[in-house]
Amino acid sequence: MLISMWQYFACSGGGRVTPGFLRCGLAAALVLLVAGPVAAEAPPSIALTAAQAREDLELAIAAVEAGLPDIYWRQSRRSWSQAKARARRQVAGVADSRQLYAVLRPLVSRTGEGHLSLRRSAALVAHERAQGRFLPLDLHFSQDGVFVVRGFGEAAGIPRGTRLLAIQGEGVEALVQEAMAGLGTDGAIPTGAMREAGGQGYARLRYRLRGPERRFRLKLRTADGAVVERAVAAIGYFDRPALNEPEPSPLARLDWLDERTAYLSVPSFSNRRYRAEGASFERTIQALFEQIDRRDARDLILDLRENGGGSEPNESILFSHLVARPIRKYASVEARGRALAVTDLSGRRYEHVVFDDEELAGQRLGVDGRLYRRDGLMSRPAPATPVFGGRLVVLISGDTFSGGAELASMLRHVRRGVFVGEEVGGTQDGNTSGYGWELVLPNSKLELDVPLLRFRHPWRGERRDRGVMPDCPVPPRVDEIGQARDAAWRVAVSLLKQNWKAVREARCPPA
Repeated sequence: MLISMWQYFACSGGGRVTPGFLRCGLAAALVLLVAGPVAAEAPPSIALTAAQAREDLELAIAAVEAGLPDIYWRQSRRSWSQAKARARRQVAGVADSRQLYAVLRPLVSRTGEGHLSLRRSAALVAHERAQGRFLPLDLHFSQDGVFVVRGFGEAAGIPRGTRLLAIQGEGVEALVQEAMAGLGTDGAIPTGAMREAGGQGYARLRYRLRGPERRFRLKLRTADGAVVERAVAAIGYFDRPALNEPEPSPLARLDWLDERTAYLSVPSFSNRRYRAEGASFERTIQALFEQIDRRDARDLILDLRENGGGSEPNESILFSHLVARPIRKYASVEARGRALAVTDLSGRRYEHVVFDDEELAGQRLGVDGRLYRRDGLMSRPAPATPVFGGRLVVLISGDTFSGGAELASMLRHVRRGVFVGEEVGGTQDGNTSGYGWELVLPNSKLELDVPLLRFRHPWRGERRDRGVMPDCPVPPRVDEIGQARDAAWRVAVSLLKQNWKAVREARCPPA
């Protein structure tokens, strides 16, 4: 009997010494005495032939083109054609599923659809953990630059807050562009990728796109302004200890800053997450606004910085407690058709039903052959009670995505609130999300999730393919990661100390 490497990591808690580790170690020693040397179990194979890689690539392209209601919403026909041609050239040299991922992820990111995802197979995850080599830094991305959060191995001595200027001679703009290609964004918004690339995110995506690197040449600016260069070795997956931070609560929370000023954090619109907490989003929000009304609040800070969306129409429920009159929220909600089908190069057919019979009754057939939602285009059929009518400041970030970004767009459209923070992660004129087609590619087992409904607002974004912009830009700071009462919060409080009534009268305090 032999102990596999996977049993070792399960025994050791991923590299951390625990009381259970000592018991596990004694058991392992007894096995060694009986069975001899430990044999490391190789991770599952991720090898692909050129033909297999090409087949998976072509199937992914076909599914994206068949599923997205408008593949040219965020890109031109020419740019998509060029991106496909480049991917087809690159796939000729692919020998495994990591290399295929590195070709396919930037291709699907090119669509500008942030809900379009590509997930790694179980074999690829196991291979990454066993053999991956990573940048030994956790990073913080902001409009002010890229900063070190913590280092590992040979980079362990780099102080938190050190500015990163380049890796292997590539500057921070190139790193941000790589994050956008490796993670996917709505439109051409950088902040969503910057938030996701934070912490260990960039190190992970860099490996997935580039493969293993032995050493990294870093260019840094120290706290005293000196520019230095250091070469540091790559680390393995388990050389970066987990922080083991508790999962934050998804429930909306209300705090009072003074007798007439409330702070409302709404980190999620997910009904599933609310149910897991034994709660209801609608009842929670109703109760909080009743409290706001009872205390006759004059000012409200609404924090959407962690709100990545969730369940429709929870953004409309919250909107209805901030704006008395319902608005037309969507110009249209459209899908390609009732069902979708594509065929791979081996002749296998892949089908997906978008609407069942009951759902189909709520759709109308357009002259273009697409299906359009009949109802549910208003923010809410009737006004809510109570409605907060006082002054509003909205905190936003690159993590404000999907339904969170929709709410930000609705509030901006009716000029409700002063926005503080950074550009939201979702495009201002709508998104493609809703139902998804989860397609497992047959050879690599990579999983493509194609969003199937286009939610289009009846107003245009202030900047094409970009999100709601802050009135008062306040980039997140590396020394305040994870803090709600940070620089953006302080600006919000400062704004409410001013004597303004209309949004246009508010003045951003000096940075």
